[in-house]
Amino acid sequence: MTTEQSNKHVLFDKWDKEIKANEDNYFTYKQFLKDLKDQNNNLYNIACALAENYKSAHLMKDSEANICVFLNEWLDNKRRINTENGQNYENNQLWENYIEELWIQLEKETDRNYWCKRIFPSSPISNALATSFTVVLSIYSTIRSWLHTHINNKILLKQKLCDNLSNGFLRTFPEYGDSHERNKKINLSYSSR
Repeated sequence: MTTEQSNKHVLFDKWDKEIKANEDNYFTYKQFLKDLKDQNNNLYNIACALAENYKSAHLMKDSEANICVFLNEWLDNKRRINTENGQNYENNQLWENYIEELWIQLEKETDRNYWCKRIFPSSPISNALATSFTVVLSIYSTIRSWLHTHINNKILLKQKLCDNLSNGFLRTFPEYGDSHERNKKINLSYSSR
């Protein structure tokens, strides 16, 4: 295990203990999270721990270079567990409305002033949309080039057919057959003897 991984596990353990320890202490965001406590006490405890962990991580940012990434990862793990990978609709809504909003409020505090931005994990829907867009774009490019080639071939074939037919009807050599191209008419000359 590398030192970075061991530091991460130590921090995760410390932050997990903060969930249990921070039940009813004085808390700045108590009013904001009051409804969350009534609806889901477990998510409320995670929100309280997030506020404390965000503040303590800010103090450690100079000594631990990846602390912001670790904090984001810790919160993503808690989200995955408590929303059952987004399958639990009620907890997912509570998470979005309270915990993610709490992070935004923590970012805006003047003491810390956006030191750690929330890194949202990419969702399966965004991955599917990106992949679909790439596939559609490549199919479009292929079809477009095929159509372009097909149309150009038709135009060339039409020009060659037109040249050969007009020269054949006039019974002239190809080098003299372009006389009708000047005025877009076919002139037939005949002699009445």
